[in-house]
Amino acid sequence: MARYCPVCGNVIDDNMQVCAYCGTSDINDQQAAGQYYTGDPYQGMVMEGDPYQNQGYLGDPYSPSGFSGYGAVRQGIPAPGFSDRVEHPEIVAAIKKNGRAARIFGLILVPIPIIGFLIYSLVSDKMEVGSGLLYGGIVSGVFLIFAIFSFTRNRAANTYDADVIDKRTRQIYRNRNSDDPGSVTEYTTIVKTLAGKKKKIVEREGSRIWAYSYLNIGDRFRYHPQFSFPYELYDKSHADGIYCVSCQRKNPVTSDRCSGCNLPLLK
Repeated sequence: MARYCPVCGNVIDDNMQVCAYCGTSDINDQQAAGQYYTGDPYQGMVMEGDPYQNQGYLGDPYSPSGFSGYGAVRQGIPAPGFSDRVEHPEIVAAIKKNGRAARIFGLILVPIPIIGFLIYSLVSDKMEVGSGLLYGGIVSGVFLIFAIFSFTRNRAANTYDADVIDKRTRQIYRNRNSDDPGSVTEYTTIVKTLAGKKKKIVEREGSRIWAYSYLNIGDRFRYHPQFSFPYELYDKSHADGIYCVSCQRKNPVTSDRCSGCNLPLLK
């Protein structure tokens, strides 16, 4: 039976007392205690030409080859499990930057209605300056309330794990009383959390259809509210791709980093 280092997972000789890759000592004592890897099908699977080969430990969360769910190395198709890259420094920094940019953009939008109505009232005889300030203030107030609501709602959202139990679609009519009511398709993904609570993820045509298109019935996933693309599959081996949590670009499941922004993918 092959022996594996309990820290870095590399194959070691039977007579080794110290791992030649990471320096772990007392290997025999840890072997006797059952603290080493044996038979892990993902152990030692490093792609040929990998510049990080033997340079990262499975226990080191900031090592390129050490970041991996459930002890599998980071190359190729990942082993089933949720990623331990959620707190990766590069991802955390990118999410903070995106959040600041969104808040700044929201604040920039707030005064635009007041400025617009004021300018219109000054150059047009159809509206007085006071009315322009009033109408602009109302619209700007709505913008401000919406921005605050969006920010607080995102902060209040919690991470959860769930299984997809059903998916449905239906047509929603805008105005049934008009001659041309029009309709949009509503996509509903029904999930059941590990705590036993049912949730409905409702998306509509014309907006981002992420949950319905990415999650299949029977899939287990983790919801990350802090990410731009919030859904992470437990078993990514059968996925048609992995989305970047920041720029939302779809990448091949074998990729380690996003081809758009170069952030680590949740593998």
